Amino acid sequence: MPLDLSDAAVQVDRMATDLKGRQADLRLRLRNALTALRAFDVAAFDVRRQEASGSWFLPRIDDAPDARYPSPPPPQDFTVAGVDGSHIDMGRHLAARCFLINVGVATLTYGSGSNADLFSRPRLYATDDDLALRDETSGDRQSVEGAVLGAKRAVDEIRALVEVVRNLPGDVPILGLLDGSLATIGLVGRLFPEFVQRELLSRGFAAALEELGGIAQTRRLAVASYVSLPRSSEVANALKLVSCEYGAEDAARRCGPPGSGPEQCSVCVAGPLDRDLFAEVLRPGERSALFESTSATVEKYYAGLGVHFFSLHAGEEIGRVEVPSWVAEGEDLLGFTHALIVDQCVKGQGYPVALMESHEQAVLTVGDRRSFTTLVERALEDRLLPAFTSEKSMSKSIRWL
Repeated sequence: MPLDLSDAAVQVDRMATDLKGRQADLRLRLRNALTALRAFDVAAFDVRRQEASGSWFLPRIDDAPDARYPSPPPPQDFTVAGVDGSHIDMGRHLAARCFLINVGVATLTYGSGSNADLFSRPRLYATDDDLALRDETSGDRQSVEGAVLGAKRAVDEIRALVEVVRNLPGDVPILGLLDGSLATIGLVGRLFPEFVQRELLSRGFAAALEELGGIAQTRRLAVASYVSLPRSSEVANALKLVSCEYGAEDAARRCGPPGSGPEQCSVCVAGPLDRDLFAEVLRPGERSALFESTSATVEKYYAGLGVHFFSLHAGEEIGRVEVPSWVAEGEDLLGFTHALIVDQCVKGQGYPVALMESHEQAVLTVGDRRSFTTLVERALEDRLLPAFTSEKSMSKSIRWL
């Protein structure tokens, strides 16, 4: 039976009415948050941050959080290498146990040697070692599916970026761009064994990020990730912490969105996200101050390699840009990153064009997925191997009524 749109419409209308009713309160909270942002005391915050419980997502802040930085001009010649990926999971309905990761790459060179190289690289994982991560000490195994496969894909994406960068000419500066976060690749907040985190984070993502840092020692290279429409709230949390009347321990419990928690402060700042704050502060092309992530995952698995972030007015939205510490600590590379991402967003009408093009290379359509399933089934049949699939999968291709 198709969706009952009339029933759904009543519920959607009720939701919109509720959201409308909360707008005045949210606007007041945003004004309160902006006042707190402009009066922010970095030293006082640092003291409170040390006292706060571990449930908070709080950044390290060294600069005034309402600071604004205009974009420097981009160099005349440069290359932007964007990577993105998609995958076909190891589903129960597939005829063989396997999964596919497709990494798309867009290498765009601007200036005197302008060029574009767009391609994708599919990789099939089908051996026993491919399909599960194994703990060398205990022998425990973790199947590579769901969130683990998503993290595995992120590792393949950054490894593809390493390979692309190594093969580019050494005389042109490069910005390597990833989609999503450098600090969270799908495992944060989930209860996976230690060996899974170690394999995918320490030996996988962080190791590749460190390898890119090594390349940057011999040539002008910056690496960043771009998050579109971010839902992050680290800076907003910092404002709640310094503004809450109930102290560091009670702030996380009491200060929530409208209608949540027991009591609220007389001047409440909870509710706005970081992007809401910086939409009021930044002008097109400007970035915010630089903040450092205090993620326990980064501190535990990234071997001293920090992750920093800033908000960016990309023209159509407030995006979040994350960079490794070796980019954040150099004014030249940080300005280079800022300039090129702004330039990419202008060319991409609000979104980095290299990521847009790499996504187009990586995306797997419904037709691609059907064709892949057919390829697997035919390959098994050609070798007289059983090609099992579930009755549920079969039933979906047949209409009885």
